[in-house]
Amino acid sequence: MKIKMIIALVMLFSIGLWGGESIAIVKSVNGNAQIKRDSAYLNLVRGSELQTGDIVQTSDKASVGLVFNDGTVLSVGPKSMLELNKYLFKPSSKEYDFDVTLKKGTTAYESGKLGKLAPEKVAFRVPQGSIGVRGTKFIVDVEE
Repeated sequence: MKIKMIIALVMLFSIGLWGGESIAIVKSVNGNAQIKRDSAYLNLVRGSELQTGDIVQTSDKASVGLVFNDGTVLSVGPKSMLELNKYLFKPSSKEYDFDVTLKKGTTAYESGKLGKLAPEKVAFRVPQGSIGVRGTKFIVDVEE
């Protein structure tokens, strides 16, 4: 019994040190994809949790499917770099924020609840501007 309690405490302590609040989950990975979190690079696998500030990077023939807490879906294509700047989804207090930057590559976006409840709080940035989300789906390609 004491061993189980010690293991549980170690796990909780580890989450506090290494884990922030999960904003999205990786639903699919094809090929080599990783995130840059602070100064560390972590390989993405199905079930990986993402946090605000993470940068998703895919290799030449890779793709990643992400599902955010509100149901927003992003499909990130090959040779892409997507920065998760801000994410906040608290409908009980009407607090919303979705802010990402596609630095290069391709992505397809399908809005979830956040885009429907507060479309003005969704910002999808690209190197030469930003996309205001007023619909529910779009695809964007940023060339180098």
